[in-house]
Amino acid sequence: MKVFKFGGGVLKNGQDLIRLVEIMNSYQQDKIIVVVSAFNKVTNKLENLLNEFFEFQQFNHALFDELLNYHFAIIKDVLNESFFDETGKILNGLFEQLKSEFQKPITTDYHFEYDRIVSYGEIISSQIVFGLLKYSCICKYQDIRQILVSDSNFTEAKIDWNLSEKNIKKTCNEPFNICVTQGFIAADKNNHTTTLGREGSDFSAAVLAYATDAEEVIFWKEVDGIFNADPAKTNEYVLLPKLSYKESVEQAFYGAKILHPKTIKPLQNKKIPIKVKSFTNEQCKGTEIVDISEFSNEAFPNTPIFIIKENQILISLSTKDFSFISEGNLGNIFSILSALRIKVNIMESSAISFSFCVNNDRFKIPQLLTNLKTDFNVLYNDGLELITIRHYDNESVKKMTDGRDILMNQKSRHTTRFVLR
Repeated sequence: MKVFKFGGGVLKNGQDLIRLVEIMNSYQQDKIIVVVSAFNKVTNKLENLLNEFFEFQQFNHALFDELLNYHFAIIKDVLNESFFDETGKILNGLFEQLKSEFQKPITTDYHFEYDRIVSYGEIISSQIVFGLLKYSCICKYQDIRQILVSDSNFTEAKIDWNLSEKNIKKTCNEPFNICVTQGFIAADKNNHTTTLGREGSDFSAAVLAYATDAEEVIFWKEVDGIFNADPAKTNEYVLLPKLSYKESVEQAFYGAKILHPKTIKPLQNKKIPIKVKSFTNEQCKGTEIVDISEFSNEAFPNTPIFIIKENQILISLSTKDFSFISEGNLGNIFSILSALRIKVNIMESSAISFSFCVNNDRFKIPQLLTNLKTDFNVLYNDGLELITIRHYDNESVKKMTDGRDILMNQKSRHTTRFVLR
């Protein structure tokens, strides 16, 4: 058994679907679970559809039509009349169903509604992929919500490993060459749709691989593999052909975008190899993530790794009576952060102040600042970058910080981090 994950970044049009079929045809001797994300930018547009409804109590018909027309353009681009007719009927039904969701009473629970609406992106894309693949192989469609069980922590649901593993094993014992399913989504025990957090599709693939003791997991990406820097932000980058699980976890924790931070751990537990391969460049071998001893010469890359998080806000707190920042104060701060589901990217404490850097979410940050001002003096700087350098040297630090205002710096043996204006 192998698990293949195709993200929205590589599935943008009909030609990409044809390329997916070509890849699958080259693995005809294997039994494969295909995990599909929503197509390119569709998740963002479904979010906008929901946000506008929550904010203005109006359904954006133009955005809805844009989504519908985009998907129909994809299946038309394949130039297969039977596929277009069959899949078109399914798409019409799904989009009618999506529209009807907004005609029902909408609850005030944004996270519940988010999962209910945004999940349509994965359902639609997987139906399209299945509709095309079934012409060339023995193909099965599986709604992941029927086998992947989670709690009811909407938008950041946690997997029930025991129930999910039992369901997955039962499903995968059935005959098929290829099973097409969704990433990112699951269902709780009340059959309510849940999502596993942004970029959770990679994690879905890891869960399926873990439960089936997969031979390997391949993440098909729009890039040639994992690099020491984001190719979208610099022309100076090199491919990393092999990484250890530990190094990959570290990079993911600090914000590297290739793999979701939760993805690697279950695969590491069973020593399942991970490959990150190019969707378009057949000649590139990509990056392999495997079990490497920390004492091996291959344990660490021989080049600095640069990870940049933009749109950061640095918040500094002090007590109103200028008393020390105590454990009680910290408990209060983290309770507020937890309630708003805000993750701290870096933090620093002194005797009378506590500073932390988070993503500057335009919906969550105003409420965070309001809640903190009840008990603390609050200062903040926004429009910042958080730069992490793994395996740094003097040259790499100089390159990233020269001429810039450093608001916070932390350094350990292998990693240094800067909050910069």
